[in-house]
Amino acid sequence: MHRPLFIVWNAKSDTGVALIDEQHKGIVSIINTFYHFMGQGMDNKILYACISDTIKNYSRVHFITEESFLEAAGYPDIEQHKKLHRNLSLKIEQIEHEGIRANDAKPLLEFLKQWWLEHINEKDRGYAQYLLAHSAMQRN
Repeated sequence: MHRPLFIVWNAKSDTGVALIDEQHKGIVSIINTFYHFMGQGMDNKILYACISDTIKNYSRVHFITEESFLEAAGYPDIEQHKKLHRNLSLKIEQIEHEGIRANDAKPLLEFLKQWWLEHINEKDRGYAQYLLAHSAMQRN
């Protein structure tokens, strides 16, 4: 059965930092997979066991990547960005626990969409130009 994607990647989503953009595409793919399986009626416990662990691990790798790039470039607001990452990780854990308790995966899906719209598409855009100007990063 064909379902539309929950989040569609487009060129406006690119930051210009190749590895970061590839990781962002990976995050979008995980969110879309979560959406697909929810639409297929997959049991919420299985969804959480598979998808939330994947998103937590992948986001951890992504945050480490971003932070290492920001440190290497001398990004002045790095501590604020690290704090955002810590808060996002804690929020994912909180929503996961609440969702498992309520047997409802929809709150995690909605949170992940908001994460995409706000953090990745807005906050990350704030550092991308700095990275491109102050490091050896190559444009896509």
